[in-house]
Amino acid sequence: MSAETIDIVLATGNRDKVRELKPVLEGIHPALRVHALFELGLEAEIEETEQTLEGNARLKARAIFELVAPRLDWFIALADDTGLEVDALGGAPGVYSARFAPMPPGQSPTYADNVRHLLAMMSGKTDRSARFRTVIAMKGRLPAAAGGLVPVDETAEGSVEGVITESATGDGGFGYDPVFIPAGTNKTFAQLGIGEKNAISHRGRAVEAAARRIRELLAQCGLSN
Repeated sequence: MSAETIDIVLATGNRDKVRELKPVLEGIHPALRVHALFELGLEAEIEETEQTLEGNARLKARAIFELVAPRLDWFIALADDTGLEVDALGGAPGVYSARFAPMPPGQSPTYADNVRHLLAMMSGKTDRSARFRTVIAMKGRLPAAAGGLVPVDETAEGSVEGVITESATGDGGFGYDPVFIPAGTNKTFAQLGIGEKNAISHRGRAVEAAARRIRELLAQCGLSN
């Protein structure tokens, strides 16, 4: 691998996230190659034990950094954690968004389980304001212009305000998308196309912030466009 080739490894096995993240990241710089973890023949079960989105994102980025470091020269491990923060629920589910619905021991809730539980919790509530928030953590190493390496340990964030609907609408997207209408629209995320959603979504905004920082880091390495 040449110093002019940089790998971005997405620290997720969630194919829905990969489908949203990959198009944006692939356009940052021609030197970049973007891989999902499973595309490298790797997998990792990382328990999210932190109490904040940033903590979980950093935890996952560190774990993937250690996993891929022996086989890649220049790379960035990129991990995200996303939470839905509902005002009427005191900011819940927040960091527990992916495991919000109560389940029997050893079982994890599906997207549908979480949506049903959220709608049940919101029954009769008039304040339906909420926001999606994504924190992206990046950990890696890049080639310094004068030799050596540039360590990468960064975070970026994006959020979008909106409201929780009274019923699920739309069959696109994933997670809580069918019950969240972003501000400025009259459609749920599940009714928007990927391009429309990425243009205004929390994850899209976080990825754009991460992309700006990656461009700055590449420029420091002498790899500006």
